[in-house]
Amino acid sequence: MAVGIRRLLAFAAAFAVGAVIVSAVSASSPNGNTVSPTLYFTYAMNCTFTILDDSGKTVSTIPPGNYQVEVRTPVAFGTVPLSSYGVTDMTACKGMPQFQLTGPGINLSTTMTAGCQSDLTFPETFQPSATYTAVDNNQPSIARATLTTLASGTPTTPAATYGAKTSTAQTSTDLVGSGVIPFRGTLTATLSANGKPSLTKKGKAISTLLVGRYTFAITDHDPNGGFTILGPTKVKTTLTGVKFVGKHSATVVLKAGRWMYLSGLGQIHYFVVTS
Repeated sequence: MAVGIRRLLAFAAAFAVGAVIVSAVSASSPNGNTVSPTLYFTYAMNCTFTILDDSGKTVSTIPPGNYQVEVRTPVAFGTVPLSSYGVTDMTACKGMPQFQLTGPGINLSTTMTAGCQSDLTFPETFQPSATYTAVDNNQPSIARATLTTLASGTPTTPAATYGAKTSTAQTSTDLVGSGVIPFRGTLTATLSANGKPSLTKKGKAISTLLVGRYTFAITDHDPNGGFTILGPTKVKTTLTGVKFVGKHSATVVLKAGRWMYLSGLGQIHYFVVTS
């Protein structure tokens, strides 16, 4: 069983290279600099989820108002060949999430189109002084979270980084026009033998960075996973492949927005790039 799960996770890593994670795009201001706030219900491979805001922080209390609710899975769970590897636990939600979010004015449920999609977004309005319950009905006593709203207040509108403007990441040590994009230094990226990713700068974990060029110095110990970063506008950059083991470096332009780094094990970490 352990070998089968390990091979399955390797499959997930390989599939994640080609999977598209769609960022929420909503109405922007006339100058194109703002978008509506988003709540990210982000799944792990074990069919649990966390609730994150636009800064990548875990949230349990929010101001009332209009939000985008975005449900994400590391890969499209329905594409994971569970039976081929003899997996019978909650890996990949047994092939299909059963996500549900309920509360005053909201009755949202999705199977991510029977497990064939990895990212869906829904506009929802959260009422003041209310309690909302999110659950995956595959294991409702475990995959469960409560979200409460304040009596008053207004959601914080983030800078437009999730599609209101075109943004692309480049993986190159010879970037066109790099002279006008400041070089910010080196980031140390590590992928442990069991697939745990980390990203630090001068020994400190990354949470926020300034816009610019960064060299990723990567040490990859995992023969079944790769180190990947995901940008705010459908940008995915694989810095080391699934089979790669060793050291590698790459220079990437990080533009403003919410980024994440991950391996193929569904371990996702977030950081924010500001201008």
